[in-house]
Amino acid sequence: MRIVVVSGTSGSGKSSALNQLEDLGYYCVDNLPIALVSFLVEYFARQTQGTHQGLAICIDIRTADAGVTDFRDYLKTLGQGLELQLIFFDATPQALSKRFNETRRRHPLSKSGHSLGDAIALERELLEPLASAADLTVDTSELSPYQLRQIITQRVDGSSNSSLSIQVLSFGFKKGAPVDADIILDMRMLANPHWDPDLRSHTGQAQEVIGFLESHDQTHEVATDIIDMLRRWIPMYQASQRAYLSIGIGCTGGKHRSVYMAERIGHALAAEFAAVTVVHRDMPAS
Repeated sequence: MRIVVVSGTSGSGKSSALNQLEDLGYYCVDNLPIALVSFLVEYFARQTQGTHQGLAICIDIRTADAGVTDFRDYLKTLGQGLELQLIFFDATPQALSKRFNETRRRHPLSKSGHSLGDAIALERELLEPLASAADLTVDTSELSPYQLRQIITQRVDGSSNSSLSIQVLSFGFKKGAPVDADIILDMRMLANPHWDPDLRSHTGQAQEVIGFLESHDQTHEVATDIIDMLRRWIPMYQASQRAYLSIGIGCTGGKHRSVYMAERIGHALAAEFAAVTVVHRDMPAS
């Protein structure tokens, strides 16, 4: 039986992720007291087996039960046959503060007299054991609701059919490197199409930009080195029983060089490995 545990900081997008899991066929429960989890798992196994993709439970700082950070170990005591995945959602303190200020919601820990900044810092400290044990960490700082739903669909739902789900993510360093990337590669040494007025408005998916980048030998040398390295490394990740691998490809703005290289790397890896997806975090919508 498959159980997806959704956790993370307040305001990081857990509710949106849970809604998407429900759309994907999971039986979802939000903010369930830990004392009731064993009864839910037993009920789900007995009554709904075969009618849902699995069970998704959101456990976070709102759960009043002591030992919330030991929840992963607790689940292991419930019996054999559980396929457990823990997904931790997070965002930068700046992004979380902005979301709480925009929605005018109170942070759960603000009720104890903490300021918003202190509450965010304290919550991250309390949830650190869960964050460290997560199978997948999703940084939602720069994600739109659509992008978040896309990640859930590609990386969580798709992982049920593959031993390793690989994401190649392009991003711009000026918006910050993704905190959930396992490998980060910097493309800022490549020739920059941004400085060509005819190319500036295009993205790394445009033929004009592709032609510009591929006119430089350095582009092919870098791509070949990276792809060869990943071909050697990915089997080692698979051998370690990893469920997810995130490869971040960065440039200055996340529009040209990183997009091109993420597409090229993703295409090469998809020819050899299952469940490879390419996501462009900072590429402007066309």
